[in-house]
Amino acid sequence: MTPWLLPVVVTIVAFSDGALAIGNSKPRATGRIVGGNDVNISDFPYQLSLQNNNYHICGASVVANRLALTAAHCCIGSSVSDLTIRGGSTSHEDGGEVFFVSRVFIHPDYDDANLNFDVCIVRVIGSFMGKPNIAIIQPTNSGVIPTGVQGIVSGWGAVYTNGDAVRNLRATRVKIFNTNECIDKTRDYVFITASMFCAGNVGSSICVGDSGGPLVYQKRQIGIVSFIINECGGSTPAIYTRLSLKSVRDFITQTINNDQQRQSLATG
Repeated sequence: MTPWLLPVVVTIVAFSDGALAIGNSKPRATGRIVGGNDVNISDFPYQLSLQNNNYHICGASVVANRLALTAAHCCIGSSVSDLTIRGGSTSHEDGGEVFFVSRVFIHPDYDDANLNFDVCIVRVIGSFMGKPNIAIIQPTNSGVIPTGVQGIVSGWGAVYTNGDAVRNLRATRVKIFNTNECIDKTRDYVFITASMFCAGNVGSSICVGDSGGPLVYQKRQIGIVSFIINECGGSTPAIYTRLSLKSVRDFITQTINNDQQRQSLATG
């Protein structure tokens, strides 16, 4: 698949499998969860694969009985009729359940130029509930995220430079940096907004194909994989959408509540 280029202050590259890389030099298409381990979907039942014409483009997570949380850049540029979600399977290629998408909700303040407020909610036809190895992960209800600790990120992204998405789910632990550390480590590449935070370890991080996936700490989702800088698992941490930010939490909560009311009216 050939990447397309979007010129910004620095170069942002959106690859066809839904991941983003930022760098000062010519970007390289680099691969999946780096430095992680193969895992079973039964241990990560909230993990979903967002697909375009049956091709894995991004990760996502179950946040309500028919709603999935992912990155906004994963939801643009595709027709809703081409999107599906696979859940309940360790493999993004087969097994589990496939759900057709009926609608996407993108945060009203999303900025495609700098990926500010990179959050999207996807509504599927049917329900995730009652299906084997599919369960809701609760987004954080706190106004802050922990720092200096290790969160868990999962996905099907590549594991080596120019690699393709892996067949089976992988996960790794990543250090969550405080805002000052994040700004210091990324100042040469991007402007860190209030909706962003950094996480990663040298040799252990997210990569292409992991965009939209969940970062979890103490059984709560605290972040959404947004983009990488320069290389996967390098010295510069990856960027995540901050679910603790009130505007992001309110968007998620309101979308879930509105959908629940819609379902109640339909069955009432």
